[in-house]
Amino acid sequence: MLKRWHIAPVFAFVVLVSLLISACGGTTTGSTTPTAGVSAPGKLTCVQGSMTADGSTALAPLVQAVAKDYQSKCSGSTITVNLGGSKTGLADAESGTVQIGNSDVFANSTQADLKDHQVAVVIFTVLINSKVTGVTGLTTAQIKSIYSGAVTNWNQVGGPNLKIVVVSRPASSGTRATFQKYLLGGPETIAGPSSLTSDSTGTVVQNITQTDGAIGYAALSAAKASGLILLTIDGSAPTPALVESNTYKFWNIEHMYTKGDATGLPQALIDYMSSTAAKTLASGLSFISISDMQQSAIQAHQPTS
Repeated sequence: MLKRWHIAPVFAFVVLVSLLISACGGTTTGSTTPTAGVSAPGKLTCVQGSMTADGSTALAPLVQAVAKDYQSKCSGSTITVNLGGSKTGLADAESGTVQIGNSDVFANSTQADLKDHQVAVVIFTVLINSKVTGVTGLTTAQIKSIYSGAVTNWNQVGGPNLKIVVVSRPASSGTRATFQKYLLGGPETIAGPSSLTSDSTGTVVQNITQTDGAIGYAALSAAKASGLILLTIDGSAPTPALVESNTYKFWNIEHMYTKGDATGLPQALIDYMSSTAAKTLASGLSFISISDMQQSAIQAHQPTS
């Protein structure tokens, strides 16, 4: 009987220590579902289930990469990331068609039920077909002239005698909205040049590659992989250092919108977007972490109304 009384306190102590160790763990693994609405930015919280996101074709490669990494670490989770353009992503998130709407732009005032999760900064670039020799950069004024139809031949801006073919984006594109706001200062009004309309970053790059004299705009990650000529704008190149200070202005904040507060798997994915692993993936795809941006630059890209 005496020996039993000695064993009981030891057993209780072991149980207590085990509970304390479990409570101190920073990452939830396996199929544990977190309490709805509880957020743990930067943490890996594994949640079983399935979800769909769509929208921005510029943000899609990063979300797809992070989702793939998340799923490799969290069995039982299925994340589908579709395209469609930023406005499609916002509309689908609001209607409940998808759980996350990816967007290069802010939701409008009529979409007040959408919750904004800012996950990165995307760099855009203006790029031209390889037949356009002698042109390595354009001024904002020259870009405006091309996209208004006032300039129709590359020889008008220091290039060869070659017709300019403008590759544009549809109205649903957040990339187009960014281009119009921060470079054109208004809508594209093509009158002179031939104009093609592409519905995704990939088709933009393909059309510019295959069309002599073409010019267009796309996310830097896709543009760099294309082998096309990436232009400086007003003498500034599309580099992270120049974006972080807003010296190079063709960039925007990337958003993942949910209808109301995110919960479950959508919240877990959004949290994981700010993890160290996700930041490494973002850097490799030419995105910038929000935390690396100068506050004045972020402020310059906030809604004005």
